[in-house]
Amino acid sequence: LIKNGNMYVFPFEPPLGLASILSALKQKGIDAGLLDMQAEKFELADLELFLVKHKPGYVGISAMTTTYPAAKEIARLVNGKLPNCRVILGGVHPTIMPEETIKESCFDYIVCGEAEESLAQLLTNGSPEGIDGIGYRNNSKYIIPDKTPHLHDLDLYPMPDYSSFPVQEYVKYNQSLRSIKAISMIVSRGCPYPCSFCAVNQTMGQGFRIQDHKRVVSEMQALQKRYELEGIWFKDSIFNMNKKWVKNFCDEIVRRNVEIKWQINTRVDLIDETQLEDMVEAGLSQIDIGIESGSPESLKTLKKNIIVDQIGPAVTLAKKQVKVSGFFMIGIPGETEEDITKTFELAKRLELDKTSWSIFTPLPGSILFNNLKSQGRLPEDIDWSKTHFIDSNVSYSQVPHKTLIKYFYKIQEYFSSN
Repeated sequence: LIKNGNMYVFPFEPPLGLASILSALKQKGIDAGLLDMQAEKFELADLELFLVKHKPGYVGISAMTTTYPAAKEIARLVNGKLPNCRVILGGVHPTIMPEETIKESCFDYIVCGEAEESLAQLLTNGSPEGIDGIGYRNNSKYIIPDKTPHLHDLDLYPMPDYSSFPVQEYVKYNQSLRSIKAISMIVSRGCPYPCSFCAVNQTMGQGFRIQDHKRVVSEMQALQKRYELEGIWFKDSIFNMNKKWVKNFCDEIVRRNVEIKWQINTRVDLIDETQLEDMVEAGLSQIDIGIESGSPESLKTLKKNIIVDQIGPAVTLAKKQVKVSGFFMIGIPGETEEDITKTFELAKRLELDKTSWSIFTPLPGSILFNNLKSQGRLPEDIDWSKTHFIDSNVSYSQVPHKTLIKYFYKIQEYFSSN
């Protein structure tokens, strides 16, 4: 059903963050489980029955900005059904906006930053006092924490507990999306790049951390055997950041004679011919590139640290070896119709295997969000439920909202039919 049009009309991602935390809790002897409401197709009524049956002492909810309203709805359901149960909110949104989230009475605690250690301490101690990254209310006083220190050595922690969620639902989705029977992995954290539309370095830090290459290959093999997979889709923001690591990783796959395909995300300026040859020999089959725009001015606004002239050669080089997909956005602050047209025309010239298009959405924690807020261009009380990358109700560019939407659907129609 998906040709060259938007790859992510329906976002459907395995809960690898929660599954990682679950593994870390179990490693410390803490009794915990994971309920994947998305893949299990749980409605609130199903959740209500689940809560009454299992009567947990704590319920942890993970929230991105776009899912924050749903997280509050779930928390209120828990409050009503299990008054003695403590509700903990973690994830991107409370990490970026702790003051807003801790004031919501439906949450007892919030976790700011990586939760493997802080959550375990909270569940073990039963009290939030003195724990890095844990926010709470003390009578009428709000305790707003700093983010937890980043986990320096990721190899100290076990791989995500894939058995805790219905893997095959995600395998089927990947198969329809990418024509490969695969599941996702995330093996690194952090990003050193200053992109103004992204908040990853606010949540995971600017220092890039990655698991040992031998461990990653072993986990790929384990998942391949357990779920009869053809491949792995690495969801790391930038997989090939460390050249030495990538070389060692590829050599290890070849040395073990592992027959598995894999796909990665990367940047235009990190596509290197020698590295690409090594990756292809080790099974690389697709690269997704964050191109974003064909307008020099928009690329400057986004702080991508690339120029338009780098994009074509990088894509051409990659296309000689693997399938290539590109991420683009329109409606960037300051953008004109001419800028949008430049992006559209560039995408057509690149002849990518697939594209993913979004309408610029200001994300809390990003430079552009902060700029728009300081300029008074954001609503006082934002309805996060209407914050969506493919369904905007406002334009932050110089292009009127209705015109922006017309451009978006014109682009979608073109790439869905060509």
